[in-house]
Amino acid sequence: MNNLAKIDSEELEELIRSTIASIEKGKGKNYRLSGNIEFEVAVVNVKKAKGGVKLLVVDASGKYRKETISKIKFQISEKREIAAAFG
Repeated sequence: MNNLAKIDSEELEELIRSTIASIEKGKGKNYRLSGNIEFEVAVVNVKKAKGGVKLLVVDASGKYRKETISKIKFQISEKREIAAAFG
């Protein structure tokens, strides 16, 4: 059995979804996104009563101990379907 704690990350998922939706809405029909969307967020790991860990996206100026805040940096690029041309 896996010994890793289950991570509850709905807040991070919602941040990513709403950011992408806002960019899509804001860019308009006559424009396309060229390049990746880069995220850098501060998160705090909070242990849950029933086990597992919840990730909270926090404002860097929040009142958390410096040791509890982690930064995550990642990029998201558009998923493109690749058409196979076999004959």
